[in-house]
Amino acid sequence: PTPAYIRRQRQMCIRDSLKSVWDTVKPLPIETVALDKCLGRWLARDVKARAHSPRFEQSAMDGYAVRMADVRGASPKKPVVLDVVDELPAGDQRTLTLKPGTTMKAFTGGRLPRGADAVVMKEYVTPGAGTASIAWKVGKGDHIRRVGEEYRRGDLILPAGLKVTPPVVGMIATLGLDRAVVRRLPTALVVTMGDELVAAGSKAGTGQIPDSNGPAVCAALRSMGLVKVRHKRVRDKLPLLVKAMRDGLARDDLVITVGGASVGDYDFVHEARRELGVRDVFRKVAIKPGKPNLFGMHRGRVPVFGLPGNPVSALASLHQLVRPAIERMAGAAAPSGLRVPVRLGRAVKQAPGRLGLLRGSLKLDGGALMAELATGQGSHMLSGLALADALIEIPAETDGVKPGETVLARVLDWS
Repeated sequence: PTPAYIRRQRQMCIRDSLKSVWDTVKPLPIETVALDKCLGRWLARDVKARAHSPRFEQSAMDGYAVRMADVRGASPKKPVVLDVVDELPAGDQRTLTLKPGTTMKAFTGGRLPRGADAVVMKEYVTPGAGTASIAWKVGKGDHIRRVGEEYRRGDLILPAGLKVTPPVVGMIATLGLDRAVVRRLPTALVVTMGDELVAAGSKAGTGQIPDSNGPAVCAALRSMGLVKVRHKRVRDKLPLLVKAMRDGLARDDLVITVGGASVGDYDFVHEARRELGVRDVFRKVAIKPGKPNLFGMHRGRVPVFGLPGNPVSALASLHQLVRPAIERMAGAAAPSGLRVPVRLGRAVKQAPGRLGLLRGSLKLDGGALMAELATGQGSHMLSGLALADALIEIPAETDGVKPGETVLARVLDWS
């Protein structure tokens, strides 16, 4: 496509862009991993209960198991004295029966004897020599965990598409499993380009700058759970870019180029994508920073993103568009991302037409969630994003907001 054609392309709003990404990208194959390796992954299959929970009637407190027939009418003025005949600590597998006029010590999580109607907390019992004096009004079922009250065998507990968090790991173990069926995580190649770029830590010559996009984008991908992330830096030569991208298309599940996506004389990403047969879904997104955003598919298999070259634009675009693609490939049921209403402390002006993404920090002020904007808001000013914990959204249809107005903020949770 010619530069004039590219400029005429319609800008896609962020909502439609996200939907296009989600609908186009497909989940990766499944694999079974050990329980200690599945944190941060997404379940690929429903997990159902293999037994009732609880599996047996158990005590919810440390106390005494009683029969209602023995303690009905018990009160501080009229205590009931029962014989203590045994105890059932947690883990005891005996099946005992509570006889009239007797009680047994019960422990939290421990199995209850047959015939027990309630558990009286030990704080309300006066122990004696082999006896227990109960001076408390007892209700039927007090402090008893009934069989199947949490869930029953065959119930759906963990649906496919659920992210594996620490409680999910615990739940899988509770269900008697030591493995989880999850989607495979994508591998990725990140290509940064520019004659002006030098590796981080290298001495930059006149007119050169350190390549921050490569380390930052790779770090963002790793923070999202990706293990196999490769980075290549190429000069502003079309053959070099094509070679690097071709390698990624052959070896990886995801290819991301950073920079070279505009219409400058040395912007070769469009030509490289065309030569490699990448079918573009969109080329511009109505966000600021980050309008020149490319997304397409290679042979219907490998998503290929072209991020803007300015570091803030690249990372903001990755968080908004590439992260959902990764989640979709890894089996998520829906894109993640927390958006919360916040109030701005100062006025913001913008040209209508694009969703403004301002870097800022969130804080509570008098019970209200406030957004404090970073000093540097230029798309090249990475320092503001480095200190930010949210992207403050200024609606595309407005020319700005006034002090005290409420807008939405997308929390920057990179992990």
